[in-house]
Amino acid sequence: MTTTIGSPMKREETLLNLVCLVVAGGFLVLVAYNLFAAGSIISTDGLFMIVVPLVLALPFILVPVGKVVAGRLEMRAIKSGKAPPRQVTSGTAALSASTPALKSAPALTDAKGRAMPPDVNRMVAEMNKTEGGKQ
Repeated sequence: MTTTIGSPMKREETLLNLVCLVVAGGFLVLVAYNLFAAGSIISTDGLFMIVVPLVLALPFILVPVGKVVAGRLEMRAIKSGKAPPRQVTSGTAALSASTPALKSAPALTDAKGRAMPPDVNRMVAEMNKTEGGKQ
Protein backbone atom coordinates (compact mmCIF):
# COMPACT_ATOMS: atom_id res chain seq x y z
CA MET A 1 0.00 0.00 0.00
CA THR A 2 1.59 3.21 -1.10
CA THR A 3 0.61 6.41 0.57
CA THR A 4 1.71 9.88 -0.34
CA ILE A 5 2.93 12.28 2.29
CA GLY A 6 -0.14 14.52 2.30
CA SER A 7 -2.75 11.80 1.98
CA PRO A 8 -5.36 11.25 4.70
CA MET A 9 -4.23 7.61 5.04
CA LYS A 10 -0.70 8.71 5.92
CA ARG A 11 -2.09 11.04 8.59
CA GLU A 12 -4.20 8.21 10.01
CA GLU A 13 -1.17 5.91 10.16
CA THR A 14 0.84 8.63 11.89
CA LEU A 15 -1.96 9.21 14.40
CA LEU A 16 -2.25 5.45 15.03
CA ASN A 17 1.49 5.18 15.63
CA LEU A 18 1.41 8.19 17.96
CA VAL A 19 -1.50 6.79 19.99
CA CYS A 20 0.19 3.38 20.22
CA LEU A 21 3.46 4.93 21.40
CA VAL A 22 1.67 7.08 24.02
CA VAL A 23 -0.26 4.09 25.41
CA ALA A 24 2.84 1.88 25.46
CA GLY A 25 4.80 4.71 27.09
CA GLY A 26 2.08 4.99 29.73
CA PHE A 27 2.40 1.31 30.57
CA LEU A 28 6.19 1.61 30.76
CA VAL A 29 5.87 4.65 33.05
CA LEU A 30 3.59 2.56 35.28
CA VAL A 31 6.26 -0.13 35.45
CA ALA A 32 8.95 2.46 36.28
CA TYR A 33 6.74 4.01 38.95
CA ASN A 34 6.14 0.60 40.48
CA LEU A 35 9.88 -0.15 40.54
CA PHE A 36 10.62 3.04 42.48
CA ALA A 37 7.50 3.29 44.66
CA ALA A 38 7.02 -0.36 45.66
CA GLY A 39 8.65 -1.55 48.82
CA SER A 40 9.45 -4.99 47.48
CA ILE A 41 9.34 -5.80 43.79
CA ILE A 42 9.95 -9.51 44.33
CA SER A 43 6.57 -9.96 45.98
CA THR A 44 3.57 -11.36 44.13
CA ASP A 45 2.01 -7.91 43.79
CA GLY A 46 5.26 -6.36 42.62
CA LEU A 47 5.83 -8.97 39.94
CA PHE A 48 2.20 -8.69 38.84
CA MET A 49 2.48 -4.91 38.50
CA ILE A 50 5.62 -5.32 36.39
CA VAL A 51 4.64 -8.21 34.13
CA VAL A 52 1.05 -7.22 33.30
CA PRO A 53 1.83 -3.68 32.07
CA LEU A 54 4.80 -5.00 30.09
CA VAL A 55 2.57 -7.60 28.40
CA LEU A 56 -0.06 -4.93 27.70
CA ALA A 57 2.58 -2.55 26.27
CA LEU A 58 3.93 -5.19 23.89
CA PRO A 59 1.10 -5.11 21.28
CA PHE A 60 1.08 -1.32 21.30
CA ILE A 61 4.81 -1.25 20.62
CA LEU A 62 4.55 -3.88 17.87
CA VAL A 63 2.35 -1.70 15.63
CA PRO A 64 4.89 1.11 15.04
CA VAL A 65 7.84 -1.30 15.12
CA GLY A 66 6.15 -3.44 12.45
CA LYS A 67 5.82 -0.40 10.18
CA VAL A 68 9.50 0.48 10.66
CA VAL A 69 10.65 -3.09 10.01
CA ALA A 70 8.46 -3.37 6.90
CA GLY A 71 9.90 -0.11 5.58
CA ARG A 72 13.47 -1.27 6.15
CA LEU A 73 12.81 -4.62 4.47
CA GLU A 74 11.29 -2.82 1.50
CA MET A 75 14.30 -0.50 1.25
CA ARG A 76 16.67 -3.48 1.47
CA ALA A 77 14.76 -5.25 -1.32
CA ILE A 78 14.88 -2.14 -3.50
CA LYS A 79 18.64 -1.73 -2.93
CA SER A 80 19.31 -5.38 -3.81
CA GLY A 81 17.35 -5.03 -7.05
CA LYS A 82 14.53 -7.36 -6.09
CA ALA A 83 10.92 -6.28 -6.22
CA PRO A 84 9.49 -5.58 -2.78
CA PRO A 85 6.96 -8.16 -1.55
CA ARG A 86 3.43 -7.41 -2.64
CA GLN A 87 1.20 -6.39 0.22
CA VAL A 88 -2.38 -7.60 0.29
CA THR A 89 -4.74 -4.72 0.92
CA SER A 90 -8.48 -4.51 1.01
CA GLY A 91 -9.78 -4.79 -2.51
CA THR A 92 -7.05 -7.14 -3.76
CA ALA A 93 -7.20 -10.89 -3.85
CA ALA A 94 -4.75 -12.99 -1.87
CA LEU A 95 -4.90 -15.93 -4.27
CA SER A 96 -1.64 -17.51 -5.35
CA ALA A 97 -0.88 -18.88 -8.79
CA SER A 98 -1.49 -22.46 -7.62
CA THR A 99 -4.98 -21.69 -6.32
CA PRO A 100 -7.63 -22.60 -8.86
CA ALA A 101 -9.96 -19.78 -9.80
CA LEU A 102 -13.44 -20.12 -8.34
CA LYS A 103 -16.35 -20.09 -10.71
CA SER A 104 -19.04 -17.58 -9.92
CA ALA A 105 -21.97 -19.11 -8.11
CA PRO A 106 -25.56 -18.33 -8.96
CA ALA A 107 -27.03 -15.58 -6.83
CA LEU A 108 -28.66 -17.04 -3.74
CA THR A 109 -31.64 -15.51 -1.98
CA ASP A 110 -32.95 -15.89 1.54
CA ALA A 111 -36.50 -16.86 2.53
CA LYS A 112 -37.78 -13.32 1.89
CA GLY A 113 -36.18 -13.11 -1.57
CA ARG A 114 -33.31 -10.80 -0.63
CA ALA A 115 -29.93 -11.36 -2.27
CA MET A 116 -27.26 -13.04 -0.16
CA PRO A 117 -23.86 -11.35 0.23
CA PRO A 118 -21.12 -12.36 -2.25
CA ASP A 119 -19.03 -14.08 0.44
CA VAL A 120 -21.97 -16.35 1.32
CA ASN A 121 -22.38 -17.20 -2.38
CA ARG A 122 -18.67 -18.05 -2.59
CA MET A 123 -18.78 -20.27 0.52
CA VAL A 124 -21.83 -22.14 -0.74
CA ALA A 125 -20.11 -22.66 -4.11
CA GLU A 126 -17.00 -24.03 -2.37
CA MET A 127 -19.10 -26.40 -0.22
CA ASN A 128 -21.04 -27.64 -3.24
CA LYS A 129 -17.80 -28.16 -5.15
CA THR A 130 -16.26 -30.29 -2.37
CA GLU A 131 -19.47 -32.27 -1.88
CA GLY A 132 -19.60 -33.00 -5.63
CA GLY A 133 -15.99 -34.28 -5.58
CA LYS A 134 -16.68 -36.79 -2.77
CA GLN A 135 -19.62 -38.50 -4.42
